[in-house]
Amino acid sequence: MRVGEDADVRIRRAGRDRTVTVRVADLPEVTAQKVAVLKEIELVSLTPAIRAERGIRAGQGAVVYKVSSRVTEELGLQTGDVIVQVNRTAVTDAQQAGRLLEGMTGRGPIRMIIERGGFLYPIDFQIR
Repeated sequence: MRVGEDADVRIRRAGRDRTVTVRVADLPEVTAQKVAVLKEIELVSLTPAIRAERGIRAGQGAVVYKVSSRVTEELGLQTGDVIVQVNRTAVTDAQQAGRLLEGMTGRGPIRMIIERGGFLYPIDFQIR
């Protein structure tokens, strides 16, 4: 069997045998490295396991793992949001998102595109 192929599996429930078809999947990554950004946001890289678990459409990006209440109130950024772009630069992982955001401190407006609930939203802000 290979990842992506269908396989018939026989199960027994309440004394009855039944055959079901399942799709073979790769084992998910158990952990993802956390990246702290500006002391108020923690990000993890979007992995295939996280993507499948949360129904995320983006193929790559940085998932907001933890965010301060201040940032949530001021920007609307929430735990579970996926940062897919910072100032027209596609975000590939949490480390890159952290570098992009920290590199913009005191340098003018930032437009961040996030995915939430399958939709893309812009968040405009500045880091002073």
